[in-house]
Amino acid sequence: MRKMNLYNKDSCDWLNSEQKLLLRAALLQGEEAIDSWNQWKASADIENLDVESYRLLPLLYRNLSAHGVTDLHMARLKGVYRRTWCETQVLFQQVAAIISCFQNDGITTMLLKDAALNIHYYKDYGSRMIHNFDFLVHPADALAAVSLLQKIGWRAKGKIPVTITPFSHTLGFDNELKQQFNLRWHLFADGFQEDAEKYFWDSAILTKLDDLSTYVLNPTDQLLYVCVYGGMSNFVFPISRLADAAILLNSYQAEIDWNRLVTLAQKYRLILPIQNILTKLHKILYSPIPLSILQEVQSIPVSKFECSEYQLTSRKRKSFSEGLIMRYIQYSRAVNTDNSKLEFLGFPRYLQYIWGLEHLWEVPLQAMIRGIKRLVW
Repeated sequence: MRKMNLYNKDSCDWLNSEQKLLLRAALLQGEEAIDSWNQWKASADIENLDVESYRLLPLLYRNLSAHGVTDLHMARLKGVYRRTWCETQVLFQQVAAIISCFQNDGITTMLLKDAALNIHYYKDYGSRMIHNFDFLVHPADALAAVSLLQKIGWRAKGKIPVTITPFSHTLGFDNELKQQFNLRWHLFADGFQEDAEKYFWDSAILTKLDDLSTYVLNPTDQLLYVCVYGGMSNFVFPISRLADAAILLNSYQAEIDWNRLVTLAQKYRLILPIQNILTKLHKILYSPIPLSILQEVQSIPVSKFECSEYQLTSRKRKSFSEGLIMRYIQYSRAVNTDNSKLEFLGFPRYLQYIWGLEHLWEVPLQAMIRGIKRLVW
């Protein structure tokens, strides 16, 4: 086991100085928020921002408005806020239609990611842009859900499964309005434990969308999910995730079960992202995290497995062999649950599914083709 001290060595630092100022201006209170705003606007080009910074503008507008800020830039920020509010209203009409369709057929739904955060945790349609629109259903309901979506005008973006295989977890859809969302039947992209889904479902909470009800993750589990969003393959953190985590802690501090969070992080080998997010929340946004929890999380040894996974995932370009190792790490996450069925299928079967191959004998041939293409590229 290896201990990584992220306080002394910011090996996962993905924020620049302007982004830190923007986060503080959007989320802190009082003079610190105003000072951060003045410093940020003096150094940033508000008309030419990176995508992640732009995503925080609605939240920035809400916080500056609450502080009574009057500024020439406020008109621009208000316009982004209003556009977000309108786009969210339109999107939630589709969300409501899907929930209603599923409920009529007895399918229970859980709203995930951006949409869940917007409707339940931000509680303001204009403050949180929605880019990831995901539903979770029980694995047993997945095929019926796919069929219903097709009937109401959603088109599958990939091959429609005939059966739910042990390695499948999601299917993307779009419609004539070019709206997109993902139907998921496993919460994590690189872990397929049936007991994990039940564990999170049992602790989920109901939220309302107009007169409809759907589940969302409870505050503790939502904080974990913000840190990993579907799995370690998504280990590159957009700054909006830090804002999401701060909103959760600021609004639901009393409802965070810190022992549960630490236990889940250890169980699913997600120590690095938890260390990373909590460290940044403490250092940049002064979030209300108990010091004992910060010390405990920082003292947990990080396994060699997790370190290797992070090192590979964070590389922008990977060789074919590194890509294959990354696939094996994902496979290892799936089978590291005493799941004899998955172990029996083996890594070649996993590659067969991931690569969309009809026959197992095609795997070595496909591996050779992919290796040659990577070398040529």
